[in-house]
Amino acid sequence: MIKFSKDEIQSSTQISRQFGSILDKLKSKSLDKVAILRNNTMEAVIIPIDEYEKMQNFIEMTENIEIYNMLKNRIETPIEKFIDLDSMLNQIGIDRNEL
Repeated sequence: MIKFSKDEIQSSTQISRQFGSILDKLKSKSLDKVAILRNNTMEAVIIPIDEYEKMQNFIEMTENIEIYNMLKNRIETPIEKFIDLDSMLNQIGIDRNEL
């Protein structure tokens, strides 16, 4: 679970009243992030754009690694382990003409 300091937790009312000031604090790095509370429940988090870009790049890199590993496994899988379409349909009881 992500931890927030007391000054990183703001109500939605405080956010709307002090939005510019909060953005300035995020930009100057005096705040790392701001959690927005509505009805005493955390609803969202505001982070600096550079942190958001790092997160997006990490997600994209992770997806690319997963795709690479999947393709590598498929390339390394012997052909005899694959099942042709007609055999697979027959195993699950579907006639190809029903498709």
